Amino acid sequence: MSLCIGVMFVTVTISAFKVGVPLDGNLIQGLLIPQVPEGGLSWTLGVMGGVGGTVTLLSYGFWIGEQNRQGRSGLKACWLDLGIGYAMTAIFGMAMLVIGSQLKLSGKGTGVALSIASLIGENVAPFVGFLFLVGFWAAVFSSLLGVWQGVPYLFADFRQTMAGRRMDAEELEKSRDYKVYLLFLGLAPIAIQNLSLSSIAKIYAVLGSLFMPFLALTLLYLNGRCLEQDTELRNPWWVNLGLLATLLFFVYQGVRPAIS
Repeated sequence: MSLCIGVMFVTVTISAFKVGVPLDGNLIQGLLIPQVPEGGLSWTLGVMGGVGGTVTLLSYGFWIGEQNRQGRSGLKACWLDLGIGYAMTAIFGMAMLVIGSQLKLSGKGTGVALSIASLIGENVAPFVGFLFLVGFWAAVFSSLLGVWQGVPYLFADFRQTMAGRRMDAEELEKSRDYKVYLLFLGLAPIAIQNLSLSSIAKIYAVLGSLFMPFLALTLLYLNGRCLEQDTELRNPWWVNLGLLATLLFFVYQGVRPAIS
């Protein structure tokens, strides 16, 4: 996954600069002033949920267990890799938006990636178009690896918790529940094969973005109640303020249509 993400980040970022980043007022305004265009809420949530760092983050706790991270030192290691990860995610997301805004696209589904690569090849150089396809493949493959290796943990852990048992990450990965969910992941897409790719992507991405307010609420609860005595592991006030702002943003976006 790390190798694929590195390839994805480098190739797509280079492609964005080769296509031409518009260093004008619109770019600066878009970076500094968050705004959702009229009728664009679902696609905005789709971008937030689809770029990454949402539902798969639920699996992060199991990956922490695999790394045997504990205490303050383990927390600092998590801060470091999550900070780098989200920074790369933000830059990657902006690079994709720049590429999309600079090129007139046609087609749908996976054909869009081929259209982007073709347009980059025509407007910049054939090699840059090929470079983008390599980055696109790395993005898709790393996402598949993350979901297939991580999400079955959640199902297996849920089943064990409901049965009143506890297993560590290594035991969960070898459990029957983990393997059953892997089989489910392989067969479940058959049921939605008649839906268009754009519809599936939009639904999955919007649902993924809804994970963010639930995560913010959970972390606020953990820091305010469960870690009341353990001040060493609690988030500082400014992190809690950011979590509260995230929660309020999603609440506002949810009630805004009703208000208007």
